[in-house]
Amino acid sequence: GINAEYMGFGMGAALSGTMRTVIQKACEHATARVQFGSRIDGYGAIQEKIAKMSMIHYATESMAYMVAGTMDSGYEDYQLEAAISKIFASEAAWFVTDEAIQILGGNGFMRSLGLEKVMRDLRIFRIFEGTNDILRLFVALVGIQYAGGHLRELQKAISHPISNFGVVLGEVAKRGKGVVGIGSGNSLAEHVHPNLSESAALTCKAVDAMGQCVEKVLIKHGKGIINEQFILNRLANATIDIYANSCVLARCSKSL
Repeated sequence: GINAEYMGFGMGAALSGTMRTVIQKACEHATARVQFGSRIDGYGAIQEKIAKMSMIHYATESMAYMVAGTMDSGYEDYQLEAAISKIFASEAAWFVTDEAIQILGGNGFMRSLGLEKVMRDLRIFRIFEGTNDILRLFVALVGIQYAGGHLRELQKAISHPISNFGVVLGEVAKRGKGVVGIGSGNSLAEHVHPNLSESAALTCKAVDAMGQCVEKVLIKHGKGIINEQFILNRLANATIDIYANSCVLARCSKSL
């Protein structure tokens, strides 16, 4: 079953530790291994792998902090964040370990170095505590439920435009901007470090695009959206990326 309350919180934190150890092993090997007359950590392809692994580890850890912070603040509704963290962490740890094995070459595949055991054990994390496939549908549908409520309110407001003039006018203004390509602006700018304001603007743009996309999908499919798994998966992936962006922005702002 889906024990969404705790799974993401615990898994994100635990797998961050696993990833840290795996990255360390890959770095130790890369700094000691000489190939074609140079240490392999001097090659761009290896550097890119290690950079990507570290980046994904940072994002996973940031997410674990954020979910824990949400729980500590006394919020009772954190199933969505926990589910996102569970999906992201379980896939990130698999990717990082796979890349570490690649850096270690044939050695990485051998039992003596222990990475093959880590890889084998990691495989279960995408299955238990709710498979990532089911959790993706959960993430998408929870978001859509909220958007659906908003659309219903709007439909009601439009059917009585005089008494709900403010609501309708606000929506019309928002949509007008959307049509000419003006989003809601960089509403995150004041919450992040100045160095990160460009990244914050991109996140706001993604949120705007996501909102428009959900609305179009709901208007097109209505209640039938629950059977459109192809679309739901893509909406879930966009949601996960936006949440990862937000967690990293928050943590970077605190560190700078």
